[in-house]
Amino acid sequence: MSVRRIIAVLVISLIVCQGLLHGEAFAQGNEDIQKELKELKQMMEKMQMRIDDLEEKNSALEQQAREREEDVTIKDEDVLVKEETVTVPASTSQGEPQGFLSKVVQSLNPEISVVALITPTWYSLNDPIVFAENDPENTGVNMQEIEVGFQSVVDPYFRFDSFFSFRTEGVELEEAYGTTLFSIPLNSQFKIGRARAKFGRINQIHRHAQNFVTLPIVVAEFLGEHLNPTSVEASFLVPVPWYLELSASGGSPDVETPTFGRSPDANNLGNLLYIFHMANFFDVGESLGVSLGASFATGSNASGPDERSNLYGVDFFAKYRPLKDNPYQEVSLQSEFMWRQAETPEEELEDYGFYVEGMYRFAKRWNTGLRFDFTDTNTPITEEEDHDHEHEEEEEDDHGHDDMLGLLGRAYRISPMLTFNPTEFSRVRLQYDYLNQDYGPNQHAIFLQFQYAIGAHGAHPF
Repeated sequence: MSVRRIIAVLVISLIVCQGLLHGEAFAQGNEDIQKELKELKQMMEKMQMRIDDLEEKNSALEQQAREREEDVTIKDEDVLVKEETVTVPASTSQGEPQGFLSKVVQSLNPEISVVALITPTWYSLNDPIVFAENDPENTGVNMQEIEVGFQSVVDPYFRFDSFFSFRTEGVELEEAYGTTLFSIPLNSQFKIGRARAKFGRINQIHRHAQNFVTLPIVVAEFLGEHLNPTSVEASFLVPVPWYLELSASGGSPDVETPTFGRSPDANNLGNLLYIFHMANFFDVGESLGVSLGASFATGSNASGPDERSNLYGVDFFAKYRPLKDNPYQEVSLQSEFMWRQAETPEEELEDYGFYVEGMYRFAKRWNTGLRFDFTDTNTPITEEEDHDHEHEEEEEDDHGHDDMLGLLGRAYRISPMLTFNPTEFSRVRLQYDYLNQDYGPNQHAIFLQFQYAIGAHGAHPF
């Protein structure tokens, strides 16, 4: 029964009751009639208040129902808009990789990262010896590098990565290359563009991800700041019980290095830089991993149109991390050995060098390390095993081709360091260097490196 009908029934009942009361007034008296009328009126007022309250609640419920219907309509329309905005093919070929939708979305929003290295430095020499271009150059506050990276999946078939290095002397295109994502026989993958060459270990790792402020002498003297030719690289995984990757690349050494450089007088395939690399990785239990690698590079150098250089390298890396006992404890050992043969118009040279570095992570945010590196550079190859002192002095005074092939003589350096990592986005590193060398005075140096990183940045090789 509706509210209006209830009210009408009550009004009629009141009228009838009043008529009856008037009819009995003579028998009961006027006082009893007035009392009953008063009680009836009070009852009617209470019922009216109850009816008003029910009407208000009914109106509120109807309003909530309408709002819910409108909200559901808006959400349905929003879902329809999203489905129309991002369309996915009903079916894809078997060769396309998984996660196509996520990659399409990612391609529209590339990952952008910025990493800054700022290093207050003290040298004991007024004219310090610096082996790499972005090593701290003098006493004072040095802006080593600001690296800006752009990375993204292009489509289901390719990924593109690019990195720009900003320093006080200018801007360098450090890397810009595309990588295949689609399935290729023999578990192969191709990379085309300018990229850090797969030679050794440190050359593949960006400066901010390395363990020390400075580069090992052998790496700086043989490869320069980094060896990053514009090339085409092919790599594939060998189907063996352990991880075995073989790679080969051929390209142009656009940036001259201490070992390789493209002569302007030569323009043929033999003038290109060819690099071959083998990487092995073994799991030795749950806590220990070991990596062994070998590298070979051959190409022209800048000493003449027909002069070439050959560079050989072996590398070793081991990491021990007892995750069950102490997840924040980690010990690693890394080493590289390089041997170079270089032709010059005057003679053929050979030299070598190596480094060994150990790292110990003793707490969640703290690690320490020690590195020893050694080089014996540009020793001439002769049939005589012994060289008189006069001949050695002539070599040290003659720098006709040494600007391209490095310094003369032996050098070793000892570098202890301590690193604090507040978070994954910042780092503070303290390092001391002691350099002993044949071609100049000994050198002491102290570095306090600050690193700041924003944005997403991909992982580097193990």
